[in-house]
Amino acid sequence: MKLGAIAAIVLLTACSNENDSKAQPGTVSLRLIQTSDIHSNVLGYDYYQNKEDRKFGLSRTALLIRAARAENPNNLLLDNGDLIQGTPLADYIFEQSGAGYLEKQAHPVFKAMNELDYDAGNLGNHEFNYGLDYLGKVLAGAEFPYVNANVFEAGAFKRDAKGQIDWSGNKFTPYLLLEREVTDDKGQRQRVKVGILGLTPPQVLQWDKRHLEGKVVVADMVETANHYVPELRAKGADIVVVVAHTGINANSYEAMMENSAWHLAKVKGVDALMLGHAHKNFPGDFPDLPEVDNKAGTLSGIPTVMPGYWGNHLGIIDLKLEQVDGKWQVKQSQASLRKIDASEGSAVDQRVVDLVQADHDATNQWLDEPLGKITSPIHSFFALVQDDPSVQLVSDAQRRHAEQLQQDGLLKESYPILSVAAPFRGGRNGINDFTYVAQGDISLRNVSDLYIYPNTLQVVEVNGATVKEWLEMSAGQFNRIDTGKTEVQWLVNESFPTYNFDVIDGVSYEVDITQPARYSKEGLKVSDGQRISGLTFNGQPMDPAQKFYVVTNNYRASGGGHFPGIDGSNIVHEDPFETREIIAQYLKSQSAANPAGFSPAANNNWHMKALPAGVDVRLYSSPGEEAKALAGADLEAIPLYSHHPTRQSLFAQGWRSVGELDRLRARARHTPPLQKEARHA
Repeated sequence: MKLGAIAAIVLLTACSNENDSKAQPGTVSLRLIQTSDIHSNVLGYDYYQNKEDRKFGLSRTALLIRAARAENPNNLLLDNGDLIQGTPLADYIFEQSGAGYLEKQAHPVFKAMNELDYDAGNLGNHEFNYGLDYLGKVLAGAEFPYVNANVFEAGAFKRDAKGQIDWSGNKFTPYLLLEREVTDDKGQRQRVKVGILGLTPPQVLQWDKRHLEGKVVVADMVETANHYVPELRAKGADIVVVVAHTGINANSYEAMMENSAWHLAKVKGVDALMLGHAHKNFPGDFPDLPEVDNKAGTLSGIPTVMPGYWGNHLGIIDLKLEQVDGKWQVKQSQASLRKIDASEGSAVDQRVVDLVQADHDATNQWLDEPLGKITSPIHSFFALVQDDPSVQLVSDAQRRHAEQLQQDGLLKESYPILSVAAPFRGGRNGINDFTYVAQGDISLRNVSDLYIYPNTLQVVEVNGATVKEWLEMSAGQFNRIDTGKTEVQWLVNESFPTYNFDVIDGVSYEVDITQPARYSKEGLKVSDGQRISGLTFNGQPMDPAQKFYVVTNNYRASGGGHFPGIDGSNIVHEDPFETREIIAQYLKSQSAANPAGFSPAANNNWHMKALPAGVDVRLYSSPGEEAKALAGADLEAIPLYSHHPTRQSLFAQGWRSVGELDRLRARARHTPPLQKEARHA
């Protein structure tokens, strides 16, 4: 009997080899396509300037998506979050939600994405900006599933005696196991199971505390991946794709890291990483990090993409799969980015445009409702080098609101009130990323320009010593300037986000950029440098022990930005109003008191310490005529040519064309203005 069985096997094997080599699976080419950080930029449109901007927008990315899919029908299209917030369009839809907008139709971003037939989406941190109820209503309009594995129902999250998480309490679907029929290189139909795992930064609990506290708990991304990747494998996943809303940080692992891609790449069983959050490009923007291969597009050997921001790039990972012992395995990979066509006359996906046109038009009408008049322009062209009217207006509005809170007894002590604001549009996202409001009518459109995030106002209690360290952290915005050099030196540390350049109004101080930065952008003390000098309150040197109320936004108050001494523990008031509402009310009150208009000029409570003659310090600003007209004697426009070796990298970052670059440069000579006492509006 045994011999007969053996003979039968031999005969069957011989027959198979002779008659049909196709019975053996061929190679499968599987394409993963990714968008991320769209931030409701469905159209390439600058709502603040009320004009088209061809450098971004899903309506252009859509053309790349359709082309990428046509090239390889074996594909999956995924989005990595930060989708429903970020433009006035998003704010308008939120405003309309109370009138039942979302019960009648999908959010504009999902009108577009449903048309493009996405396979799955992951939640970013900004999905939580408007609260969980609103998020639920928005996601109901998506005709594709969403995943997130590390957000848990607060009441269901617990650890056992060994510290192991009870993984049964997920707030959202933690992962998907998508089975797809594909065609191999022999023309045969095959089935491949792809696991999709979604992750978001744990810091959402800080950044959106008012919406999330007591409702959800967020686990570490790496810990979560280490649990779920083996589970996906056990359930039959041939390929595991981790879609993580996180950036790349090569520092050693720390629990609850915000940017954990480096360590996610080392989780056993991960076949591909799709990243976001950092508004960077990968491959491309991390050339000097170890274990990065920009040619193959791998991080620690794992194919990885991060497709910029606002739809300016499309991420693609091409996988070559071969079957080994009945299981598909990645044998080859290539990750790459495709940039949208931003040239004059470039095409858009008209179907996407048509789907959101009515919402777009309604948003513009809503934005143009006038709130009052201003008698001088508001701008942020030079917000990183001198006190700035756009920051000043926000600061004044916040302090006025906090003073009313104090009068109403909601701030119990009689501490002096300081106000913190930062230039959100200080050039971080390119040469058009500046605020400019011309003299005349000021509208809601302009408020959205002045304050682009749906933050709420919060108040923290600190002492004078913390105020000093707060400013030292903020001064990390600048590179150290060597007064012994005569060659060009660049002022701004471009790795330091401009939204973390806090100006504290209500005190006076100067910034000495010849001293080393005291803190890194991660909030780590890196030197004993003292960049902040001449710090005074009411004309007197700052008393380190004096108590203050500092009014800021929920992001900063809860620890966003890693400022020393600001970690959420010293919050004394959490306001229900968005900062933009407070700014709008302030503008209305100023207009009522000044029917002919008012000037939001900066009070010059801070300045750069003067540099010796002959020191050439430069910074990027707008190439526009408005910036040139406002530059004055201290800021002089000069050319910078494309062959300048120190700025070549900016082309890779998509900053500008050569023609724009030639007109772009502003040089700061740092002649300090007359010092004035801080104004208490």
